[in-house]
Amino acid sequence: MGRIFYGVQGDARGHVSRALAIAQEMAHHEFLFIGRGKVQILRERGYQVEEIPSLATIIRDNRVDFAATVADAVRFIPHLGPVLKRVRDLIREFDPHLIISDYEFVTPRAAKLTGRPSVSLAGEHILTQCIYDPPPGQLLSRHLTCSSIRFLFSAVDRFLIPAFHPFLPVDASKAEVFPPLIKPKVMEYRPTEGDKVLVYLRGFYLNKLIKLLRGRKRQYIIYGMGEKPPQRNLQFKQESEDGFLADLAACDYVISNGGLNLISESLYLGKPLFCLPVRYLYEQFFNAHFLALDGFGHYLMDNGCPEADINFFEDHLEQYRIRIKKFNFFGNKQIATRLEGLTDGSAWQ
Repeated sequence: MGRIFYGVQGDARGHVSRALAIAQEMAHHEFLFIGRGKVQILRERGYQVEEIPSLATIIRDNRVDFAATVADAVRFIPHLGPVLKRVRDLIREFDPHLIISDYEFVTPRAAKLTGRPSVSLAGEHILTQCIYDPPPGQLLSRHLTCSSIRFLFSAVDRFLIPAFHPFLPVDASKAEVFPPLIKPKVMEYRPTEGDKVLVYLRGFYLNKLIKLLRGRKRQYIIYGMGEKPPQRNLQFKQESEDGFLADLAACDYVISNGGLNLISESLYLGKPLFCLPVRYLYEQFFNAHFLALDGFGHYLMDNGCPEADINFFEDHLEQYRIRIKKFNFFGNKQIATRLEGLTDGSAWQ
C-alpha cells in the first residue's frame, strides 16, 4: 500500500468527484486530501482531509465575477507563505509515494519545496497542453483563461488529462490524454429513456429559461433553485446525489452549463446535452464547442435560449445518441494504472 497526497480545488463539486473516483479506484492506497470548500465531502466519505485556503473562481448571474475573483485572490495572498509552509510540513510528515494536484494552486509548489515531483489530474489542462483549433470568438476570455492556467495551475511535472474528445498532447513526454473519469456511483445506474429532461445550471439566471420550458411537451426536472412547488411541466428539486443520478440515468437529455464532469457522466450514460456556458468561463464554452463538433449535442452562447435552438436540438436527439454510442467515455482504470506506475516510481522514467 502506498500513500497519496492529493490537492483538490474545492470551489466546484466536479473536482471532488474526480478525486473520489480515483480514491475508490485505488482503494488499497492511503489518501490525504487538502483543499477548501467542497473538499469536506471527502471527509464525510471517511478520507483524511486538511482544509486550507486556496484560489477560487467566483461565478454570479451566469458569468465569472472577475472583481470578486480578484478580491478573493487578494485576500489569499497574505496567507500564501504560511499555507505553503503548512502544506510542505504535511507532505514531509505524510511522506507520500505520489503527489497529485487537481487544479489546486498550493500543492505542486509545496511539493517543490520538499524536492518531490507532482502530477496534475485535471481536464482544464486540455486548454494549454493539447493540440486543437481554438473555437471562434471569446478571444479575451481564452487569453485570460489560458494565461491563468499556465501561471497559476501548471507548476507540476506531469499532466494526466481526462477528456471526452481524443485530443493529442503538445508534448507526449509531459502530458497524456485519457477518456473521462466517472465516479463509481454513476455506474450503479442503468440508463433508460423517457420524456423527462434534466436541467442543471450553475449561476444561471433561470427565469427566462423557465418561461421557455413551461408548457413544452416534456417534463423538466430542475436543479439549482432548490425545492419549490411544481409549475405545470416543471419540477424543482433540492440537490441530492442519489436523486440527481437517478434523474440523469432516466432523462431524455441534459441541459447544463458545460462543466466537464457532468458532460462526461451524461455521455457515459448515453445522454445528449444542450449547453449554456457561463459567460466568460472559457472552459465551459470550449467544452460545449467540442461537444457540438463531435456530434454529441448543441450549445448556445446566450442567456436568452431561443426556442428554435431547443427545437433544433430535440429534432436531432437520435443522431446524437447514435454518435455517442461509438465512443468510450470511461477512463478510470487507464488513469489508475498510470497513477500506479507513478506511485511506485516506474512511470517517471
